[in-house]
Amino acid sequence: MLASVATGGQRSQSIMEKGKSIGDSQTGWNAFDDAGTKSGVSTESFYLIVENQSAALDTTANRAAIAAMAKRLQGLTVTVGGAQTPVFYTDPKSQLPPVIDPYALAAVAPDQTADVLSADGTTAIITARISGDNDEASTKADAIGPLVAQFKAEHAGLTIYVFNNRLINADFGRYINSSLDRLLLPTLIVTFLILLIASRSAIAAFVPIVLALSAIVGAMGLVGLYSRGISPVSQYVVQIVVLIGLAVAVDYSLFVISRFRTERSGGRSKLDSIEVASSTAGRAVFFSGLAVMISLGALLLVDDNIFKSIALGSIAVVLISVLGSLTFLPATLSILDRKVLLFGIPFISRDRGEGRGVWATIVRLATNRAAIAAVAAGGLLILVSAPVSKLQLGSTTTDVSTLPHSVEGVRAWDLISTKWPQGRNLTIDVIVTNAKAPQTAAAIESFARAMKGGQIAGVNASTTKIANSGDGTVVDVHAAIPGGPNDLANWNLARTFRTSVVPSYFGALANSRVYVSGEATYTMDYSNWYGDQMPVVIAFVLGLSFLLLLVAFHSIVIPLKAIILNLLSAGAAFGVLVLLFQEGWFKDFTGIRPNVIEAWAPAMIFTILFGLSMDYHVFILTRVKEARDRGLASTDAVVKGITITAGTVTSAAAIMVCVFGAFFSIQLAIMQELGVGLAVAILVDATVVRSLLLPSLMKLLGEWNWWLPRFLRWIPRITIEGEPEEVLGAGRGDFDAGPASA
Repeated sequence: MLASVATGGQRSQSIMEKGKSIGDSQTGWNAFDDAGTKSGVSTESFYLIVENQSAALDTTANRAAIAAMAKRLQGLTVTVGGAQTPVFYTDPKSQLPPVIDPYALAAVAPDQTADVLSADGTTAIITARISGDNDEASTKADAIGPLVAQFKAEHAGLTIYVFNNRLINADFGRYINSSLDRLLLPTLIVTFLILLIASRSAIAAFVPIVLALSAIVGAMGLVGLYSRGISPVSQYVVQIVVLIGLAVAVDYSLFVISRFRTERSGGRSKLDSIEVASSTAGRAVFFSGLAVMISLGALLLVDDNIFKSIALGSIAVVLISVLGSLTFLPATLSILDRKVLLFGIPFISRDRGEGRGVWATIVRLATNRAAIAAVAAGGLLILVSAPVSKLQLGSTTTDVSTLPHSVEGVRAWDLISTKWPQGRNLTIDVIVTNAKAPQTAAAIESFARAMKGGQIAGVNASTTKIANSGDGTVVDVHAAIPGGPNDLANWNLARTFRTSVVPSYFGALANSRVYVSGEATYTMDYSNWYGDQMPVVIAFVLGLSFLLLLVAFHSIVIPLKAIILNLLSAGAAFGVLVLLFQEGWFKDFTGIRPNVIEAWAPAMIFTILFGLSMDYHVFILTRVKEARDRGLASTDAVVKGITITAGTVTSAAAIMVCVFGAFFSIQLAIMQELGVGLAVAILVDATVVRSLLLPSLMKLLGEWNWWLPRFLRWIPRITIEGEPEEVLGAGRGDFDAGPASA
């Protein structure tokens, strides 16, 4: 972490940045930008929106105020490269000033009035552009804030908003960092309380939190170095690293500490207890961590900086958690010894004995009525998964309206959308290369005339504009469209442009490329691209998970069953996401604004979930296998293995559900989707799957659980969790892996 800070800290990708070139929409933008690199100037839009909510804006006093604001903005300068430079760009090809007063514009260019003055007369937009590379544009944007704050103080009767992508990104960064700061302490407190109940000791509850925080800090240090040396990382990486780090580090610590305390309470010496805990729970942690890292590694197959940075951060925090569980924990236990039994809570601290909790009762019922339990639990999960058929992927990042409303730019976007319902924020763009060729120029003119004349349905004809690249070789003909970038109507319009409109006007051009672009088109391409990556991610995760479990349990049935059960958990999670975030169920209680599911969320949830679910599966099945290897009948081994791990698994799942669920408090759609999706999946996995489906299916399959085809019997046997020989020789029949069942 210190090395990361020394190199300048984490370098994050802008929330508004498109990142990877996806589809013709991004290719078209790139073609336009590349054609302007020699003689053009890179600029970005700036809007100052002024609204009078109580009356008409067009009064003498308000006109004067708006003119004064435009003049003061135009006179704003900053120091760039040691010289004073105007904040706003002056276009040498334009007759208009760099900062455009909407009422002054109406006097000289009445055809553009509709773009800057709302139809109801309550809202006006002062427009300008900021130029320069990333650092220069950021310096200029930062200088705007204090002046706008003065405007707001001087004109308290008016509502004044700033809209600029760079400023939105800065506000968004501050929001997510402050949200994480507010969330961390309550989450740690809840985690500590669950650990206190699970471990029955304040000391034992404190150690996992120390390991979790250490793992998070270490992982963020590695992420910071990666961002400085290789590529900027997603702004979401901090939240996801914290989310996964708290979950896995605490779980792994709980597994090891619980086994140590059990052995120590059973009369073993300190060193023998550490040895047993390391060779049993420690091995399970290593194997579980490996499964999680393999699952997360699937994200590296997606050629996208968001996935790569999140995957690297997540893998780093899991790796450090595993290493800490195998090194830091044994050393800490050696120092603390019996102190991990201290400061328990009366009643909670008493040992209730093995297999006497509610989960033990449920597992016995499930094995006694195996067919009924399997059909009922499986049917319930399939029913909850059914809404997945309605899943609509989209982008909650390209759609500004889905960002938190505490960000001023989001409120500005909503106001513009309300006051210009015919379309103002969103455009559909047709980008044409080789624009100077006579035939191409004639086709562009014909197309623009048709757009402006209302001959092409779905666009706001009066907003049609033609933009030329810096060298004039590429032209962008665009017009505003209503709605948002995730609206299916806009996606259908983009498809219509690509399949019929563009070919009818530009189909005869041999040496020109024509791209349909715009925010809605890009969002469609973006969603389709991520959707196309899902089969690759799923195949990788399922394939390697199958091989890992095949080697671990020397059975072909167990890995197949594990995959099916995890797919049911994932399906249930996605079904709930569709109902809450897309269909709007319980929106009056949750405050969720129904939209689409973020295109990359399913792949992210699937990989994280599959890895974390393997934790429980490996932990439980190793105890089942151990019991069976010691001579218990298959059904008895299932009951034994599940009931003796129930307390630890229940506590671990409760921690994960609380950690993931806490992220719902962040008013950001993607974080809410990740938090709710993972919380639901872990809850389902640790209850319905573990207590009903797993034991009932294992009972029905009996000895077939351990079947391995003859042609695979060459696979070496690997013991994940087994006590040392001298411990096994002691003839100890107690398999207690942790706290008694809840």
